[in-house]
This record gives sequence, C-alpha cells and structure tokens, in this order.
Amino acid sequence: MVVLKVLLYIVEVVVCLLLGLIVMLQKPKEGGLGGAFGGGALEASLGADAGNVLIKATATLGTIFLLNTLVLAKLTSTSGSVVAGVEEAAPTAETQQQDAGEGAAN
Repeated sequence: MVVLKVLLYIVEVVVCLLLGLIVMLQKPKEGGLGGAFGGGALEASLGADAGNVLIKATATLGTIFLLNTLVLAKLTSTSGSVVAGVEEAAPTAETQQQDAGEGAAN
C-alpha cells in the first residue's frame, strides 16, 4: 500500500508540473510565455493544430490530476471516526468548577 501511495504522489507531482508547463505554452490573446519559446516554433513542430493539441493535453492532464487527487485523498484518509478511542466525554464547565472547589477545600 505504501508503494502505491508513493507512486501516486510521484504521478501527482509530474502531472502537476506538466500541466503548468502546457498551460504556460498555450498562446494567449496577447503573447505570453508561448512567445518566449520561439514564437511559431510550436506550430512548426506540431503543425497547424498545435493549439488543439495543447488544449487536448491540458484537458487530459487535468482529468488525470483530478482523479489522482481523489484516489490519494481516499487512500490517505483515516477510515475511523475522529472520536474513535475517546472513552469519556470532555468535562463541562460545571464539572471543572466542582473539581476546582474540591481542590481548594483540600
């Protein structure tokens, strides 16, 4: 189980980094970071549909990130109740005052 969690954490980090890179490479309306990597070089290497490839990759990586996060949340969550193992209730204000009165009397 530990190996699976470590593998899923590695996938989470890699997908997160790739998702951030692909989002930055997409051509916004006003240039952005996509122009820093050679401007039209992305279109030259991937063809005229470079925007569609990046949009599909973003959607795919986003889906993988979401599903991986949900699986990690399920695997790392505690299976029991938050109050499991608590055998008696917390003292109330009245009980604490009574205990303080008994302590002062001694």
